[in-house]
Amino acid sequence: MRKTSSILLCLILASSASGQQPVASPPRAAAGFIEPSEINLRIEYDLRTLIAMAAINMAGFDHETGGQPLTPARAELRRDLAKIAPDLKEKLAAYYKSHRRPNVDEAVDASRYAALSLLMTDPPIFSLPSPDADEISRPTNSIPADLKPLLDFEPLLREFYSTSGIKNFLQKYSAVGAAYAQAYRRPVGEMVYRVVEYFHARPETIINMRPIVISDEGDKKNKQGKQRVVARNRTRQMFLSIDPLAALNGSIVRDDLLNRKDEILYRRVGDDYIVFVGPSRTVNTDAVRQALIRFVIDPIIERHLKQSLQYKDQIVKLVASVPTADKQFETSVYLVVRESLARAVEARMRRLEAGQSGYSEDDAVYDLAQAYLKGATLAFHFYESLTALEKVGISVEEFFDEMLATTKFDRETGRAKEFEPVIARVTAARKEKAARAPETGPPAGSVASKILQSDDLIRQRKFKEARVLLEEILAVEPDNARAVYGLAQVVNSTPGPAELDPKADENDKIQQQHDRFKSAIKLYEKAIQLASKEREAWLIQWCHVLIGRIHDFQEFRADAIAQYEKAIAMGDIPDGAFKEAMEGKQRPYK
Repeated sequence: MRKTSSILLCLILASSASGQQPVASPPRAAAGFIEPSEINLRIEYDLRTLIAMAAINMAGFDHETGGQPLTPARAELRRDLAKIAPDLKEKLAAYYKSHRRPNVDEAVDASRYAALSLLMTDPPIFSLPSPDADEISRPTNSIPADLKPLLDFEPLLREFYSTSGIKNFLQKYSAVGAAYAQAYRRPVGEMVYRVVEYFHARPETIINMRPIVISDEGDKKNKQGKQRVVARNRTRQMFLSIDPLAALNGSIVRDDLLNRKDEILYRRVGDDYIVFVGPSRTVNTDAVRQALIRFVIDPIIERHLKQSLQYKDQIVKLVASVPTADKQFETSVYLVVRESLARAVEARMRRLEAGQSGYSEDDAVYDLAQAYLKGATLAFHFYESLTALEKVGISVEEFFDEMLATTKFDRETGRAKEFEPVIARVTAARKEKAARAPETGPPAGSVASKILQSDDLIRQRKFKEARVLLEEILAVEPDNARAVYGLAQVVNSTPGPAELDPKADENDKIQQQHDRFKSAIKLYEKAIQLASKEREAWLIQWCHVLIGRIHDFQEFRADAIAQYEKAIAMGDIPDGAFKEAMEGKQRPYK
């Protein structure tokens, strides 16, 4: 029970930080709350996802947000499955490495396995759609393009499930998932209420379709046979899928999956919205809001597509005038309208809650500009039109045709000239805020103060105390490059138990040292990605040099020289490591 309690610690912190406690269900339709199940929204962990993500964690997925240490659940999983067969672990690692997409964030890349799990049947079979599946009950084109390269993961996952020992620990990790689901129930119900209140409309969960006529084969006496009419409908659902073995604070929204949990005959891509949520210390419903907005508006836009197509030429021309627009927007009126309205509503709702979030009008324009530049070219028009919807209090469907009909396409073509000064102003203000922070001097207990304190502790080789401070910083600011860099130094300089034990097996010592250096390099690389090239060039240069020294220590001289050369190319930077890089290139670091 002690281990399970340690895993749940972050859940307790999340509950206390957000003011939420697992409580009994409130009365139906309570003010400010709608029971998620009332709109076909399920909040749950999924056993298929737990098993798939456990396999990926054992395969080498050890990325963590902001270079932080692994979450308690992920760290404990490695201890629980420490005796996994070496050949199975090698096969998992080889598969994961060979299917890793370059230039894609590792947490995002790994989320494909969570998505893939929802296309599978339940364990122990884990079957995926067959290439010759029935096109009505399970169309093969329902498999998203990014998941198709992973379809051969099925037999490896079956082997992992049957031989790794994961079955012995599923109850424990299911308890973690269930605790998260309970913690999310009330804040999600409150978000459902706010979205429904804004639209004055609930999401449609059943969509009636045209009935089909089925003719039975006739016999010798009755050659014509009989005909019968079969009523049809589509069921729409939304899932908040808790994934405690994902990266910290991760969330992904997908609408391109047909969850194999429910074999409903008439359902198509877009009817299911799935939000994957990773472990966190506070409840974050931003991704839930994004999905809910689209869950409400999709059928409305579908019904009004005929009216939208009246403006097809103008919309296509408008998108063509934006050189940065994604190709998928170039020919899809539905997508342009849907994403423009969704992004506009997101910005409007955030503005209405600005007292809590500090989200300014400039922030809204900045976000709308990003949507516009990708191809959601009606985002600004809908954003401005929605203020009228908020005043009259009618449903968004009643207002939709009027909102579209009042579009002034000439003005929308020139939007870039309007928002360019705002983008410049927001960008400059953010840079100024970031640059001004160190000049004021850090107050005691602040992040900056803790950074300086951790630097002193590292210089004194008090790595344990430094790590505590750095982990506190990363819990608040997971993308703090200075803290990630400090943690890399701590990891690099802290030998494990086997390395310090003179009686330990030599192979165990070597493996532990290898793992330590691997983790340190990943943290240094993460710090390079997060660091400001203007203000923290010194940090980037030092990271290259320290990575080079690790390679030298492991006698990977060519790799070491490559890192030193990257540092040298940056020039002689104040507080940098130019001299150390030159020395490292001339002779291996000892």
